[in-house]
Amino acid sequence: MRKALQYGALVVFVILLAAGISGYYYIRTLEPRLKNRAVQALSERFDADVELKTLRFSLFPPSVKGDELTIRHKQWNDPHPLIRIRRFVAAPDLLTIFERRNLVRLVRLEGLEIHIPPRGRSTMAHGMEANQEVSSAEPGHDTTRLRFLIEKIVADGTLLEIEPKTAGKDSLQFEIKELTMHSVGPGQAMAFDAKLTNPKPPGLIDTTGQFGPWQRDDPRSTAVSGDYTFEHADLGVFKGIHGILSSKGQYKGVLQHIVVDGETDTPDFGLRTGGDPIHLKTKFHSVVDGTNGDTILDPVDATLLNSEFLCSGGVVHMPGRKGKTVSLDASTKRGRIEDILKLVVGGKPVLTGAVDFRSKIEIPPGPEEVLDKLTLDGQFGLHSANFTNSQIQSRVKTLSNRAQGISKKDTEQGQESPETVVSNLRGRFKLRNGVASFSRLSFQIPGALISLNGTYNLRSEKIDMQGTFRMQATLSDTQSGIKHWLLKPFDPLFKKNGAGFQMPLEIGGTKDHPEVGTHIFHKQVNIH
Repeated sequence: MRKALQYGALVVFVILLAAGISGYYYIRTLEPRLKNRAVQALSERFDADVELKTLRFSLFPPSVKGDELTIRHKQWNDPHPLIRIRRFVAAPDLLTIFERRNLVRLVRLEGLEIHIPPRGRSTMAHGMEANQEVSSAEPGHDTTRLRFLIEKIVADGTLLEIEPKTAGKDSLQFEIKELTMHSVGPGQAMAFDAKLTNPKPPGLIDTTGQFGPWQRDDPRSTAVSGDYTFEHADLGVFKGIHGILSSKGQYKGVLQHIVVDGETDTPDFGLRTGGDPIHLKTKFHSVVDGTNGDTILDPVDATLLNSEFLCSGGVVHMPGRKGKTVSLDASTKRGRIEDILKLVVGGKPVLTGAVDFRSKIEIPPGPEEVLDKLTLDGQFGLHSANFTNSQIQSRVKTLSNRAQGISKKDTEQGQESPETVVSNLRGRFKLRNGVASFSRLSFQIPGALISLNGTYNLRSEKIDMQGTFRMQATLSDTQSGIKHWLLKPFDPLFKKNGAGFQMPLEIGGTKDHPEVGTHIFHKQVNIH
């Protein structure tokens, strides 16, 4: 019995010793095996060369820590790694550490950088020239799976950089202040919550949505969708305008083709020169190319006080220009001329009435103020309008009285016409370098047709207009008494093109102090 016990104890000792040696060896080799396991899983998922400088683990509590992880795609000739992580900490369970399961509860990433190259293999058509792209708005169909199910990833301070399609252009960079992803597992989309700092205009974007599955052959075809809010965006960063913008909406698509539907609200939008702040609201449908930032806007429905405008166009890169150019076609759905004048000129609008407005709008890139680089080319029309400036109204009424044969004496005797209304005001206009040029500008007042050409300087508010004043009455009909009979023989000299009397007309001065005059018998006459 003693011998049996001794032999039994020896066997147990040997077994325990072997188990201890095996356990020690297993633990000693577990770390490189864990490292190899992680590297192999990432290499398969991203079709990449993966480097991991160090990996450490502990059993109580279970955790894995790593430093300097880089992932470089095998098929891309790109100097930047696809993914770089300065440090990570993972919280798996014990069974996962001991290779019995592939479940990780939490991963925290520090210094995450994601670099999307301009193109991948799936965007290249066989037999076509090198680098000729075949892009698509449809998600990719890569079904490669990550071995591990990661329940949650926290990656605050992430940098997402997307290389442009065209060489020489700046890459797009998004600094993601806070980023949390959920259920990062085999072949499925990741739910995420993120806060981004938008560089221009500066403001905070808060978004939730889904991203993935990751398309390893072409990251640009990775699906993305979600909702966003954009708060406290200071438009003052763009020279020449000001206001605090907020926006909210939804987006969906793939990185190279994101459809965004949203709305903006700017209660105090305005130009820094000339105009008054106004309340501007928009609703928009747009398509964003996430690889270069080009944005197609179609349509944008903008509400400006009591006016509504419909715009379409884009914010895109133009050949030969560095930066983005805003290019839009705008028209009124319902418009008021006083709303436009309040934004552009400011103060009490000199004219009120419903307006039909169509224009091409272009704002090129550059450091200049918006007013100096804004160009407009369009036309407008008003069926009926009223002047609110008493000086202008008085001068127009005087012209109307004379055009109808109501003399100054008749006016003094109370025989003047009713309140003068401007009708059929229409013309073409162009805006360059803060100066509006008008051509074929014409309007009617009772008894007369006025045609003008000239300019208005939005900065100095200086008016410089010339044209003609065609009235129904003859020259002699504008006077009474002896003057009427003295001018009667000259009536045939001033009748032109069916008008009873036609004379040149000049409008000068400034917005607040206009000067209206004419030349008769080579003499300057001011109209009061």
